[in-house]
Amino acid sequence: MNLTKCTRKALAWQLSLTIALLIMAMACGEPEPAGPAESVPQPIRVSRSSVSQVELVVPVFGTGTIAAHKTTEIGPRVDGIIEEVFVKVGDRVKVGDPLFRTRQVHYQIRVDEARHSLDLAQAEIEHAKREYDRVKSLHTSSIASVDLLDDSKTGHDMANARLGSARSAHARALQELEDTTVRAPYPGAITHRYVDEGAMMRTMMSSNSPVVQIMKMDIVAAIIQVPETHLSRVHIGTPARVKVDGIDGTIESEVYILNDLVDPVSRAFEVRLPIANEDMKVKPGLFAQAELMPEPRMVTVVDRGAVLGSEGSRYVFLDDNGTAIRRPIKARDLDAMRLEVLDGLSAGEYVLAGPNLQRLTPRTPVVVEDEHANR
Repeated sequence: MNLTKCTRKALAWQLSLTIALLIMAMACGEPEPAGPAESVPQPIRVSRSSVSQVELVVPVFGTGTIAAHKTTEIGPRVDGIIEEVFVKVGDRVKVGDPLFRTRQVHYQIRVDEARHSLDLAQAEIEHAKREYDRVKSLHTSSIASVDLLDDSKTGHDMANARLGSARSAHARALQELEDTTVRAPYPGAITHRYVDEGAMMRTMMSSNSPVVQIMKMDIVAAIIQVPETHLSRVHIGTPARVKVDGIDGTIESEVYILNDLVDPVSRAFEVRLPIANEDMKVKPGLFAQAELMPEPRMVTVVDRGAVLGSEGSRYVFLDDNGTAIRRPIKARDLDAMRLEVLDGLSAGEYVLAGPNLQRLTPRTPVVVEDEHANR
């Protein structure tokens, strides 16, 4: 009985010890797993591109029209009926070629009348001279009086004046007869014929009625309108290339005339570019486009692919000891590959580039893969 009690106590003590050991083992066992550790951002691989300074010629573009070197509306020089027109539209003429003729019969009659008047005046002056010489001789011999001498001298002077008037009238009649035939004032092409034979025409000075139009086309000019913003860049002698509708290729030229007037409506100024046109291939009135090439200037450029943002809020990323920093810039379009830097970057700096550029934010770790600047 006593042995049984002792055995039970021993068993109870062993059980208590076992439980205590289990509790201690649980308290001193492996620690609970910790929560997730903070993630470390991985560096983004990028390349870099250089900001450089280059000499640049930025073309100036303008449009306009081809004009003839000279254009003249030619009308009659004397009044009368147009008797014959010698040219038609499209004819090429040389200096002095006849263009048209006014009826000559009336002017031939005037020439004849003026010649007869001249002959009469010539006879009168010869008679007056002989009379004056005779009276002068008599006066020397104290036969003729002073009054008679003065009268003969006056008669001689009046005859001489009538002779001068007759000569002028004869010359005027001859000129009017010559003017019945109107000739080309310069080599060119006939571009209009306004009247035909039989039309009664007055002189240009009284009615401004032309018979034909002639254009001098061995040299033509491209009259080009250029935006006023380019006024400081275009000068006399600025080289240009002209493209004319209907004419293959481009034509080399230069600014020969620069109009000082700026149109207040279109805000453009006019330049004229001469074009040699001996074969008259380039026609007045054709549409022309011109590319003017001003003097080169130094500009700071950056690759277009290294610039983010939109116009007005553009920015780039730079490498700051392994992290990306953002810098705003001002730039404008230059060509398909480059932007011109106006502010924010200097030649010799490097900007980050590459396909991962869009993933960058300020202070993002970066690894520059290409240590050689893009050229």
